[in-house]
Amino acid sequence: MPKILLTNDDGVYSSGLHAAAQALNSLGEVYVVAPLFQRSASGRAMTLHRPIRAKRVDVPGAKMAYGVDGTPTDCVIFAKARFREFDLAVSGINLGENLSTEITISGTASAAIEAATHDIPSIAISLEVDWRKTLGSGEGVDFSTAAHFLRRIAGSVLKKGLPSGVDILNVNVPGDATESTPIAITRLSRKRFEPSVEERLDPKGFPYYWIAGRLIDEFTPGTDAYALKVQRKVSVTPINIDMTARVDFEELAKVLDI
Repeated sequence: MPKILLTNDDGVYSSGLHAAAQALNSLGEVYVVAPLFQRSASGRAMTLHRPIRAKRVDVPGAKMAYGVDGTPTDCVIFAKARFREFDLAVSGINLGENLSTEITISGTASAAIEAATHDIPSIAISLEVDWRKTLGSGEGVDFSTAAHFLRRIAGSVLKKGLPSGVDILNVNVPGDATESTPIAITRLSRKRFEPSVEERLDPKGFPYYWIAGRLIDEFTPGTDAYALKVQRKVSVTPINIDMTARVDFEELAKVLDI
């Protein structure tokens, strides 16, 4: 049976992770290692200045499951040390989409990136959510359609592998998708969020700051954001962890006078 690592950034008790475990159970042995607490937007942070702790938890559909008081990247490293080799790594199902080059901020995508550095074919999967209806908690969100697409895509990757040059598939499922929703192969959009900083005063008159901003609502055809937000398709973006720019090195040397 294939060995499948399942992690996320929403935490080991997330409904999305539990839906993913059930979806993957028929494809292989599922090993869950996920943060004990919410670690969204933690990027590829690694805990180096304190010990991390792990405890056994129960996740239906998983052969074994651990909650770790660290980051998603810590979880992947712990899983490799504890369980050795994996045939596939899955991060998700995330509560809320992960789009554009800003996936490097996402703990969901960054866990898949970390797994890919260990030569594990990886999938990051996220479900679009209307936060106004969920009150920010995700309570009552139906992950069944996203689980369907995860099972379908993961089964194909386990059977055929990923094409040469592809390390990760970043998958985003529309909140109103059905099992017949089309899939689009996309590229990353440039930017999804325009950040800003809001200064406020606490009751004692000292300033504190919120990182805030606005979502960009202009979408370029062919990108993940366009497929999800305009076409209402499932977006699948192939990712390579080699971020070297595909340029003429000699031309760059001339620019730098070296």
